[in-house]
Amino acid sequence: MTTSPTVVAVMVVALGCAAAFEYGPDLAGQYCSTRPRGCCKGRQDDCTVPILDTLCYCDDFCNHTRSEDCCPDFLSFCKHIVVPKPAPTVNKQCYSNGQTYKYGETVNLNCNECRCQESNGKMQLMCSSNECLIDTYILDTLRHQAHRFGWSASNYSEFWGRRYDEGLQLRLGTLHSKKKILQMKPLKAVFQRGNLRRSYDAREVWGRYISQPIDQGWCGASWAISTVQVTTDRFGIMSKRTIGDVLSPQHLLSCNNLNQQGCQGGHLTRAWNWIRKFGLITEECYPWEGQMSTCAVSKKKKESMAQCPRRVRSNNDRLTKTRLHRVGPVYRVATEEGIMHEILTSGPVQAVMKVSRDFFMYKSGVYRCSNLASGSRTGYHSVRIVGWGEEYHNGRIVKYWIVSNSWGRWWGENGYFRILKGVDECEIEDFVIAAWADVDDFDVTGNPLGYDVFLLNGPKSNSV
Repeated sequence: MTTSPTVVAVMVVALGCAAAFEYGPDLAGQYCSTRPRGCCKGRQDDCTVPILDTLCYCDDFCNHTRSEDCCPDFLSFCKHIVVPKPAPTVNKQCYSNGQTYKYGETVNLNCNECRCQESNGKMQLMCSSNECLIDTYILDTLRHQAHRFGWSASNYSEFWGRRYDEGLQLRLGTLHSKKKILQMKPLKAVFQRGNLRRSYDAREVWGRYISQPIDQGWCGASWAISTVQVTTDRFGIMSKRTIGDVLSPQHLLSCNNLNQQGCQGGHLTRAWNWIRKFGLITEECYPWEGQMSTCAVSKKKKESMAQCPRRVRSNNDRLTKTRLHRVGPVYRVATEEGIMHEILTSGPVQAVMKVSRDFFMYKSGVYRCSNLASGSRTGYHSVRIVGWGEEYHNGRIVKYWIVSNSWGRWWGENGYFRILKGVDECEIEDFVIAAWADVDDFDVTGNPLGYDVFLLNGPKSNSV
């Protein structure tokens, strides 16, 4: 069977009209089919049906002018053409935690970037799979079971939205070698165990001579801050409150750059040896910047004074030169009681601890690893132990160290945390070191308290 060109043309025109004929689905219904005379051939201006507040047409001519003049059922009733129904409107939205997101919209959920898109016929938020510094599962578990763990957790805005690898790299910063630790023999101290107290807090004894916790920021410099703050504390203690200078971690960070990695981490023994050789200037002279910068102080082994950086001098005319503060050889302290004796007699010590993800969420209490983040990577962090104590928890005595962190006063217990003592929790008792402050070059003869002053050449007694 063949189809004549005329018939083909009519079919094409009819289909073209079907494609061009558009009306809202809310106006679909019977119009031409309700006329007593039905449809009309040619042009008949009275071949109409009321629709809304106007008229629609059922004559052939309505298709030659504007397709919207035809009644909604003109093609289906008058021309017997099946008009395809418009595709249903799909509401392409994604839902997550009570929030609605439009198709194609991107949003950051904690540390992951998510995009609303269609997957397997469903609308879903497709997110990256980063491990976040604040894990909501761990946080909720710690909050609801604080009584079991012995410490409480918090969601810190400074950490929210950050990846866990950022925390390990930029909030810690200690390059740790267990092999080198084992090679460093601990100092053997002779003391009476009975003289050790059940609790001691250097902050209460020495007051302002104990450094306040500072915030290292997103710079892996715990190695520099803890080293310098222990040095600061020991100058105040070993001079018996004669030397109250707050020393500069930025000086150590920027200038101790040989075989160190700045904000990417550093070795503690190299930091102590550098201070022994070159000395430290004050924080006022070389303020903390929280980033690696070019060393602004000359390095000379035999100098006792150093120029303040030019940028500081320009803002403060009186700051020109400052005294350099050096230490003696670094030494390791071993055993729980040895650490207690060292803090009691010489001042705070530096310790290295292994950090898991839950530690970033610590708020208060005596910290111990929860094991909720088992399987995640860990890192090493340098901290400052300033004392110890004990408390009752669930009817048992819990012993703890009092430790200064370097994440600011907004974190933990006003910048400090407590951690289980005597069980090497998080390896905090594995590598504890310190050095004596070299007060030989300072005038300590005016010591108002009449205490013994620690000197590297031997203790000297000062009397009023």
